[in-house]
Amino acid sequence: MEMSSKRKFVSRKVLHQVKSHLKQGFVSAPLVDDTSIAGWFMGTQGANRELIKKLINTVIERTLDGRASLFPEDPEYITDQVKASEPYLQATQDVETKSDQLLNLLTRYSVPFSSLRYQGHMVWDITLPSIIGYLAGMLQDQNNVTPQASPATTLLEIIAANDISQMAGFNVRPLEDNIDSDEIFSWSHLTCGGTVANIESVWAARELKYMPLSIKHSMENDQQYTAIADNLTLPNGKLLKQASAWELLNLNQDDALALPAKMAELLNIDEADVWKTLGNTYSLNAKGMSFFHQKFLAAEHIKAPAIVVPSTKHYSWVKSTSLLGMGGGQKGLTEKQLTDINIIQDDAVLNVYVDAEGKVKTHLLQKVLDTCKQHKKPVIMNVAVVGSTEEGAVDPVEKLLAIRENYRKQPDSFEYTIHTDAAWGGYFLACIRNPFEMGEDPQSNKKSQEALFDNRDTWFRGSVYESMSQIHLCDSVTIDPHKMGYIPYPAGSLTYRNEKIINLLSFSAPYISSEADSESINTRNIGESGIEGSKPGAAATAVYLSHQAIRPDKRGYGNIINQSMLNSKIFYLYLATLDLAFPDDYFDLVLLSPLTKEQTKQRKTIMEMLWKRKASKHDLINQREVISFLRNIAGDQNIVDYVFVDKQNRSPERTLQLNNDLFEELSVPPGEPVAKDQIFVSMTTFNREDYGDEFMNALGDQLFENAEQVDSIPCIRSVILDPWAIYTHEHTPKGPFNFFTEIFIPKLREAVNKLCQP
Repeated sequence: MEMSSKRKFVSRKVLHQVKSHLKQGFVSAPLVDDTSIAGWFMGTQGANRELIKKLINTVIERTLDGRASLFPEDPEYITDQVKASEPYLQATQDVETKSDQLLNLLTRYSVPFSSLRYQGHMVWDITLPSIIGYLAGMLQDQNNVTPQASPATTLLEIIAANDISQMAGFNVRPLEDNIDSDEIFSWSHLTCGGTVANIESVWAARELKYMPLSIKHSMENDQQYTAIADNLTLPNGKLLKQASAWELLNLNQDDALALPAKMAELLNIDEADVWKTLGNTYSLNAKGMSFFHQKFLAAEHIKAPAIVVPSTKHYSWVKSTSLLGMGGGQKGLTEKQLTDINIIQDDAVLNVYVDAEGKVKTHLLQKVLDTCKQHKKPVIMNVAVVGSTEEGAVDPVEKLLAIRENYRKQPDSFEYTIHTDAAWGGYFLACIRNPFEMGEDPQSNKKSQEALFDNRDTWFRGSVYESMSQIHLCDSVTIDPHKMGYIPYPAGSLTYRNEKIINLLSFSAPYISSEADSESINTRNIGESGIEGSKPGAAATAVYLSHQAIRPDKRGYGNIINQSMLNSKIFYLYLATLDLAFPDDYFDLVLLSPLTKEQTKQRKTIMEMLWKRKASKHDLINQREVISFLRNIAGDQNIVDYVFVDKQNRSPERTLQLNNDLFEELSVPPGEPVAKDQIFVSMTTFNREDYGDEFMNALGDQLFENAEQVDSIPCIRSVILDPWAIYTHEHTPKGPFNFFTEIFIPKLREAVNKLCQP
């Protein structure tokens, strides 16, 4: 059913007004001890109280003034007489009482994520502009499902989503460009979160995989399309109607998406009409998987399709294939079983194990893909994780791209989508992204990689930089503003490298860029394509305003995140030298990613600098040797995983109990208020059936005598999001305050020692 009543265009007048705001540019204050960052947050103890009150009051006043001034002659229902009535007074008193009760409840029982004492889950404070943007959008009741309901916030979502896309280096279509061209532009939109974005990406990739088969079916059954069957060719010159099902399942993505335009040219009709016919009548969405299997796949003995993911995958990937009726796949297969087609032929999720650092094992990935190709098991998608949720690991994106490119060079091509799940790690791109302005009209694919990205001022290892700078060459990416973008939920995002793919997900008229007239711009199916329908315009205004005030490049978000990266590396070194500084503790600490042999030789020097001399931040980062050392510390992003071991009992059972007990003690107990002098961590458990032998044995060998016999290992996890933990401007007799050495680590040691005390 078409949503024909919903216009897909917004006024150019609105666009030009927004552009006039954006021309003011980004005001980059000189960074002195990160003081500009202090103006972007409420403060861990609400230090920006007056500023936030002023900003929020302005939002409310302007919103109410707008209501009062729009139709001043209209009668008002809430008169002075109504306000003086008893029912009115009772109702308003009830609202005040219940509001006060809610605030008391939230204040008493909420986890204090914004505190420097919180080094637990992937949550921290949210930016001031995102708060103002969200509140302003929410009060205007904007629903970003159609420009009729949201003529302003629909446009802001496009600009905000494009900004995320540009941060990653994708080629973004200029907002006022409504002319078809051969150039490939990206398309982005906001989602409620990374889970929905990941699910949608699988849906899109599956529809794309089977689209050439739907075209073949249309030419066999549609009289109009039958007329071009002898003229529609593939890039290799072969007629599409003569191609096998396996050949059509392995067309290059861009070649497949170009077919409707070729059909329209041969038929002398609008491309939109072709997309509409395919989508409504012949697509997988229209016909169902069973039809395609019986019509095309069974005769060629083509197996069930699959996505290939690393074992650090988020649960949303199994959820995506389950929702699409493909099944969830098996757990606990050996590496040999993963390459046995008799075992994996029906699996929709192929779980490739990771190495000791949590990165996908590319040699195993290659074997799995070779097995799928050899036995005609279509691969819909290969997922690279950039910022795994448990380890903060970054998969080698460049190697995944190289593997696919090698398949493309072979005479019998084997094709699949490459998606980057950077829900957590996407905003780390701001650390390496060279400055660009919001709403500008770049042609990113004409820029060199060096023009887009630069690693000189970051704490990333070279291999991590290489992987992150290749994301824009993938076919799609998930990036969540509500994670490392420090923006309120719900705010995820999904970017497609080739904008035409959204025609496969639209249940309305397809997006063809020339549809708009001179007075409007195409909103590119915001709200009509993808999984979600109605969604809050407040999410768009939050991302838009936060990006406008804090650019997602080196000048803004890059400064915040780079500082959190430094803090995580310093925290790592504190833990790595804890036994030297405090040899009488009753426990040992094992890091998921230990120091290298060369780094271990410098432990005593590091310990003396960190613990005895108590070096300031400038001491730590203003020496070339120290900078090089910090950059090469293991850990791709800002997550530090560590395991406590009782010196008296190093058994797996005691280790599990100890770390579980510690997590319970350093968490907010259900139904209890936050303790007055508490710190916070989070916890995860690594399982052999999920991660494989190499990862489990690398960690287990540091802990136990017979690591290969241990199937589960508990791990304390600290996600270091705050940029201030190692340096605050609050001075003590010892100098600037270091939260790690003065509060967090002493309390952590105290808690563990108490649990391990003889």
